[in-house]
Amino acid sequence: MTTPEIFDDVWQHGHYREGSCAKRMIPHYTKLMEPGATINDYGSGTGRAEVELIKMGFRVNMVDFSAVALEDEARALVDGDRLTFTLADLAALPADFPVADWGISIGVMMTVDPAKLDTICREIRRTCRNLWVETYDTPDIRRGRDFTTIHRDGKWWAAKLAEFWPHVEAHPSPEHKRRAITICRSDAEGGRK
Repeated sequence: MTTPEIFDDVWQHGHYREGSCAKRMIPHYTKLMEPGATINDYGSGTGRAEVELIKMGFRVNMVDFSAVALEDEARALVDGDRLTFTLADLAALPADFPVADWGISIGVMMTVDPAKLDTICREIRRTCRNLWVETYDTPDIRRGRDFTTIHRDGKWWAAKLAEFWPHVEAHPSPEHKRRAITICRSDAEGGRK
């Protein structure tokens, strides 16, 4: 089971800040999005990607259940219009959480409490029309704990997300063979440029 306190500890002491997959993957997911689209980032972490996304003209709503993950540069840009931040569990998003053109969830879904996965998928589906997900099936040991709670491959993730979205595509990650990209759309052309 994962809790905000466990993630707060790993953000502060577990080397989570050494990189930003969400920032590195910007060219891959934004090529699917219309200019100026609204993006919900489910498990926004540091906010490094959001700093770049708003510079590119996107509007972004961040949500994370760790209050210490967000870095100062992103926190300073939160304005309630172009960039928002909500402190919440993905299984219990606020009723008024914005519905976005796209959602992104990068390096998050395989770290959630497995008992909450369906609820999280329903909450994400309720709050975005299309979704770009990156998962991996390898252990992620930090501070003596494996943060990968759901060890499944890309084919499994595509089938799981197809329970919630009518159009799902599975792709290998351009970064590593053990990572998978799943693109979920509300309709066959959802969000395509």
